[in-house]
Amino acid sequence: MQNSDLIRLNDICFWNKETDSLHVDDKDIKLSISQKRALKLLIENLGKPVLNADIFYEVHDSLDKEFNEKSVRNLISGLRKLVLELNIVNIYGGYYMLKNENISKDIKFKEQLFDIVEQSVNPIVVTDPNEQDNPIIYVNNSFCELFRYKYEEVIGKNCRFLHSSDKEQKSLENIREAISTQKSVEVKIRDYTKDGNKLYEDITISPVFDKEKEKLVYFLGIYKDLTSIEQFLEKVKEVL
Repeated sequence: MQNSDLIRLNDICFWNKETDSLHVDDKDIKLSISQKRALKLLIENLGKPVLNADIFYEVHDSLDKEFNEKSVRNLISGLRKLVLELNIVNIYGGYYMLKNENISKDIKFKEQLFDIVEQSVNPIVVTDPNEQDNPIIYVNNSFCELFRYKYEEVIGKNCRFLHSSDKEQKSLENIREAISTQKSVEVKIRDYTKDGNKLYEDITISPVFDKEKEKLVYFLGIYKDLTSIEQFLEKVKEVL
């Protein structure tokens, strides 16, 4: 193996462009075909953002396949777990970037935290109040399962679309006030799935600030599904 064939990713991580193989601490890392294709694309754009859709179609080698953002997230998550030394960062807007530097403990923790949120049983949503109409920029798997939407179907929308035509709820006024005053709020609301089924939920919305700049950067929403409880209470009322 010649040095000219190696691309340095960090102090102990190298990519052999001749054999398309990854070496960590002089050990060969076994990658799946999908992992190898994704990593190669990131390496070809080392230090530059790569769109998740570009990763998806590079892996599947076909433009006919329907884009699935979740599969890309799972692929990147798998790479991170397999090779902890790789410094793959998330960038707002659905991008990933491979940085040729050692991954710090802080970055490792943040990526682990992302995995914790992703695997949470509670539906979670993150919105960006600095963009027009406070759009959704992230939802976890539990959110998609509860509301029956695909990840890419909700990104960029305001959460109000979940209320459908049921907009005369006092709790929605409480949410709007909390958002305008950058305060936390916990309320019970009614929302609707993609196929029109009514849901009852408890939602806690919290502002997230950049402590250094003292600036609001996100709103975090955590749901608790109360539908089965509310439906049971409605049946009890009917009997009484």
